[in-house]
Amino acid sequence: MRTMILISGALALGLAACGQGGGEAKTDAAGGGAPSAAEMLNGPKPGLWRVTTEMSGMPAGAPAMAPVETCIQTASFEAPAGNQAPGADCTNQPFTRDGDAMVSSSSCTVQGIKADSTIRVTGDFNSRYVMTVNTKMDPAPAPNMGETTVTMTGERLGDCPAA
Repeated sequence: MRTMILISGALALGLAACGQGGGEAKTDAAGGGAPSAAEMLNGPKPGLWRVTTEMSGMPAGAPAMAPVETCIQTASFEAPAGNQAPGADCTNQPFTRDGDAMVSSSSCTVQGIKADSTIRVTGDFNSRYVMTVNTKMDPAPAPNMGETTVTMTGERLGDCPAA
């Protein structure tokens, strides 16, 4: 089973994804520290996760997103998903480790709007993670929407329910 967590900004641009992979994220051998780069690439620990999404920089009246519960079987960090929208022209950087975070970037042009995004993911990936996506769009697709920030907080609730 493939579990995908996809963040979509304006114009349905795919900015970051966790896709098929394997294994659990673990802390380093020193005990309790930040996961190693290789361990972080495994993504969130399999199980039931609640993901809460907050957005800033969206037009007034944009609907709030309700928390989503999803069962992750396997996951790994992959380069941001490109060309998600028809006609999108994207360049993507693979995730790399930067201190205690995994970081990536994406630059897409769709219908004459350029969107440059940076993605930063922190957490222990066993119980919690926070993914922040900052996007700058030129020209802005709506007033006061030239810069947006999407923050997704994942909290592991336990094992997936039996099917």
